[in-house]
Amino acid sequence: MNKSSRFAHLSDRGKGILMAIGGVFVLSPDSLLIRLTGLDDFTLLFYRGLFPVLSTSLVLWLYYRRRFLPALLAIGGAGVINAVLFSGINITFIGAIQRTSVANTLLFLSSAPIFAAVLSLLVLREKLRLGTWLIILCSLLSIVIIGWGSYGSNGIFGDLLALACAFLTACSAILLRYRKDIDLVPSIVLGSIFTACYAYTQAPDLFVSSTQLFYLVIIGFILVPIAFIALTIAPRYANSAEVQLVYLLESILGPFWVWLVIREIPSPNTMIGGSLLLLSIAWFVHHTIKEESTGDSIP
Repeated sequence: MNKSSRFAHLSDRGKGILMAIGGVFVLSPDSLLIRLTGLDDFTLLFYRGLFPVLSTSLVLWLYYRRRFLPALLAIGGAGVINAVLFSGINITFIGAIQRTSVANTLLFLSSAPIFAAVLSLLVLREKLRLGTWLIILCSLLSIVIIGWGSYGSNGIFGDLLALACAFLTACSAILLRYRKDIDLVPSIVLGSIFTACYAYTQAPDLFVSSTQLFYLVIIGFILVPIAFIALTIAPRYANSAEVQLVYLLESILGPFWVWLVIREIPSPNTMIGGSLLLLSIAWFVHHTIKEESTGDSIP
């Protein structure tokens, strides 16, 4: 059986998790490129909002063709809410990454599955597998290990913004799962417009150099649209908390790219906790795929 056949025979849950993995891998260099641009918050947010409007609209037009405008209008109130959440995710993420370390930002983003698990119980009434809860607890332990003694008052505002970003990310995942009958990918376009308009009113200067423009094009035309399209579709197939667990991979991949290029060396605590986090996610993904291919059920 070839790879495409295996994917086709996976259940919705398996497909959703694989989509989330792909989205996270594409998004992982985002933090590094943000640092390399060297731009202020609002200039960065403007282009991070503007470019995905163009790229995501192109993808949607190629998919829907004559049904492009009806697809945009079909998102309804849920799509508008998700657009607001998407814009909030962008704003809080950029604010966090500019005010605290990449490792700290992605660490606090790792709390998103906890928010998603609680919201799944409260809003969707979805019961999580015991294995999922165990991985969440293991992830919490990883967060404690990574963050033990590493936080000071200098980056506290950035840390709080990262925590807010995690909560908004979980809220979006729950909404996407709740309204899985609607294609909410077009809400990314609206959310990007919200982001660009907000940043335009605040940006002191929108001028960028050719090098900065190069990084912004990669972020806005490749990383953000591809990753968030995948991460928007994934919760329609898999449990929101499980999708957010896969999102934890970025807390390892993001600092790795930063270390590889600008040599920002993670602390020993980050390396130990990150290894535990990676092993937990690897176990989760392996057993999910095994369950889907063999029909066996894990706890």
